Amino acid sequence: MSSKERSLSLDYDEVLDYIGQFGTFQRKIFFLLWLVSAAGGLAVVVFAFTGLEPKYRCRVSPCDSVTSEYYGQTGLLPAWYRNETIGINNRCRVPVVSGSGGECEAGGVTFADEEGATCDYEDLVFDRSVMRTTLIEEYQLLCGRSGLRTVYNAIYMLGMLFGSYIFGWISDSYGRMKALMLAVVTVSLSGFVGAFCSGPMGLHGYAFLRFLTGMGGIGVFMVCFVLAVEHVGYKYTMLIGIAIEIPFALGEALLGIEAYFIRDWKTLQIVAYLPLLLLLGLYWVVPESVRWLIGAGRLEEAKEIIENAAKANGKKTPVHLFKTAAIASNNVENAKHMESPEAKTTVLDLFRPTKMALRTINMCFQWFSVTMCYYGLSFASTSLSGDAFSNFFLSVCIEIPGYIFCILVMDCWGRRPILSFCQAVSGIACIFCGLLQGQTDPGLQGLQVFLSLIGKFGASASFAIVYVYTAEMFPTVIRNQAVGTCSLVARIGGITSLLLDLLKVYWLPAPVFIMGVVATTAGALAVFFPETLGQKLPETMDEAFRIGENSSRGFCTFTCFSVKEMFTEELKTVPGDGFSNVALDVEKD
Repeated sequence: MSSKERSLSLDYDEVLDYIGQFGTFQRKIFFLLWLVSAAGGLAVVVFAFTGLEPKYRCRVSPCDSVTSEYYGQTGLLPAWYRNETIGINNRCRVPVVSGSGGECEAGGVTFADEEGATCDYEDLVFDRSVMRTTLIEEYQLLCGRSGLRTVYNAIYMLGMLFGSYIFGWISDSYGRMKALMLAVVTVSLSGFVGAFCSGPMGLHGYAFLRFLTGMGGIGVFMVCFVLAVEHVGYKYTMLIGIAIEIPFALGEALLGIEAYFIRDWKTLQIVAYLPLLLLLGLYWVVPESVRWLIGAGRLEEAKEIIENAAKANGKKTPVHLFKTAAIASNNVENAKHMESPEAKTTVLDLFRPTKMALRTINMCFQWFSVTMCYYGLSFASTSLSGDAFSNFFLSVCIEIPGYIFCILVMDCWGRRPILSFCQAVSGIACIFCGLLQGQTDPGLQGLQVFLSLIGKFGASASFAIVYVYTAEMFPTVIRNQAVGTCSLVARIGGITSLLLDLLKVYWLPAPVFIMGVVATTAGALAVFFPETLGQKLPETMDEAFRIGENSSRGFCTFTCFSVKEMFTEELKTVPGDGFSNVALDVEKD
């Protein structure tokens, strides 16, 4: 649909001026979509427990029995070990018993400096304190094959990369609700069936299903996000766009609770994914996006939903706008053959001229950094010092204050300083958190967990900001391409965050430390963006270039606002005759 057609067709924002931008009708839809957002959050972190890499060591034949556990009765390594911990590279090495007569004396078991013999899988002793069974043991992704765990974990992110485009296309072509239902079926059934993959090809089957789960998971949240935003008016776009991410964190927390009570990976996989099929019932409860219906030319369906919305909100239906749209539609059809086609834009327009290219590259790097830190810290939370369940629960719950922080200050402080601040906070916290990896002192272990939470807070807040900031910085003609390109780079950041885990065998702090350096750099680069607060959305490339040119707003400027003024609506009154002069003017034209 061209810009002229959009201006003459039914304007949903104008409709909302009569029936309410966030009334009973929209609130009902918003809270129903909370269930969908929570499902997206739950799906993305299941692997944190089903794919948890347990601690393991070789059985010391003179000392351990067949029923021995990883830790001794004191909760520490058995007394015969000289060291308090077993390094990553020593997990599959057979230790040397140095006690007299081969007896297991206190501190008499150690690891030789040179490369020693390795033990078989059957001779490994596992830590069962977190999960009784995991797919790591099921598929024997241990010792020399331990790196495969990271690869199969990253396959989910690869699925998200493809899913964001596939479900985006389905959503634009066939409707938001149909795309949402297909995404729900994909994520639920692929995750459920993944629990039954066994035999020689079981690992490959699980990898394929995990790819599909990633596709469905991003489809569920992405379409849910668009639906939530498209059903409300412009005053609530920022609020709803961030608030819909809160149940995403609650879904992650729910998975942590399920994992606490279900310590078998197959059962947890089934319990986590199969109930998501219940969301299919929303097809008969949540209406299609009116904005999409108008864009697709299905005005009669759009009118029916608008009438239901007006009734639910206790307002009169603005039927005069329907008449205006019908007349305008006929005029546009008659004039189409007289108009020259509009110039099409491509993704290449994001990289020309140089000013736009620098802005695009910078924003892509912001998305890369945010996604890397967010998912890197999420999956690293179960391997931090202390209780895995408490760390995970705190890590996902800290996201909620991050989202609330953005809601409260984005329209006070501005987009640029908040993004720069949150990226820098996340980066610095990650650097010091990484340097504390492997510490055994309880105080330093607590500090490490605290720093990881600060990093996750900054990453979550940054995640909420980049969506809004990208939409406000790029013009309408290439806005979709801009968000799509940044989303693509973000998925690469997610994959990278998981693959960084392979570096810990060389230097334990490396994964989190590198994430911190990247985030800190992103925080510094965010300073070069123009401020978009108080600016109207740019329609053309020229308007996008002029954003912030005449703004006197400083980096540390903080403006207070009234919540009542921000969200108070002054609704228009429907004309008594159901027709308006606007419609008559359009008919004359």
